[in-house]
Amino acid sequence: MANSRVLTKNLLIVGLFCVILVTSAGPGQACRLYGAISNNIPDGLLQSHLITAPYSVKNLAKSGNIDGWGIAYIPKYGDSAITKRSAISAFHDADYDELVNTLETVKPKITIAHIRYCTSGCCAHGKEIVKNPHPFYRDKDGKRWIFAHNGGVSVKRMKKLIGEEYLQANPPNGSDISACAGNIVDSELYFLHILKNIEENNGDIIKGIIAAIVEIVKDGEHGGMNFILSDGKTMWAFRKGGLILHHKLYYLHDSEKGYSAVATQYPSSSQDNWIAMDNYELVVLRGNSAPVVVQDDRLNGLCFISAAITH
Repeated sequence: MANSRVLTKNLLIVGLFCVILVTSAGPGQACRLYGAISNNIPDGLLQSHLITAPYSVKNLAKSGNIDGWGIAYIPKYGDSAITKRSAISAFHDADYDELVNTLETVKPKITIAHIRYCTSGCCAHGKEIVKNPHPFYRDKDGKRWIFAHNGGVSVKRMKKLIGEEYLQANPPNGSDISACAGNIVDSELYFLHILKNIEENNGDIIKGIIAAIVEIVKDGEHGGMNFILSDGKTMWAFRKGGLILHHKLYYLHDSEKGYSAVATQYPSSSQDNWIAMDNYELVVLRGNSAPVVVQDDRLNGLCFISAAITH
């Protein structure tokens, strides 16, 4: 009976930790992510979410997220992503506005945007001299993969988990930015680790993502691991906040207007129909259907593992 009470108490403590980690938001800075997918993106949507809305990507770059911007877009499903990036804050970069205006004409099937608060690798915070390497890209298996990350993971840990052999065969490209090729960003290693696990799971993307996340967390990682990933046809969004508790992620599906989106901050002044993702939640977003939350016992158990590592 005593052991049973202790076990119950411990489970309650860990469960409470999980709830706190999911629902709390503390002060601090972090990169910001945005992604949208649609067979026919509504007129004005990208203009709103990326520029004009109260918490648009541009407005979030006014303070803090000042280390450049990057936008990858896929005109048609299966196309290679076209990526534009800058070292200048999106808040006062005319090229940013010009690209978003262009997207209103292009009407891409998939758009992924990132504004940076640099903490790793090629970083000159506030100096506007290093282009934002997010979203990262990788050409593999006839696809151009795109990846944007919000958080921070250990470079040493990621190199160990990836392994020297895979890194030599798949060296980081730094998004073709010379400063980032020589001074590797943690996010690119995180990206490579996910791709490696997808390969090891015979191209099963969900199994690969989960395997990569489980391995990282079990190895002791407690940093923020939010990401948006795309293979040119689908988007995957994952949320795992860091200990500073300010890495959030929301998703939205508008069946009437025919699009789905994911963002670290909902663009409107109120949350409305944006759904807050739980910690260790993986969501699949496609252009022709509502987002699907992946149900997997390995993900469900990670909060308990993280709590045990943290404490």
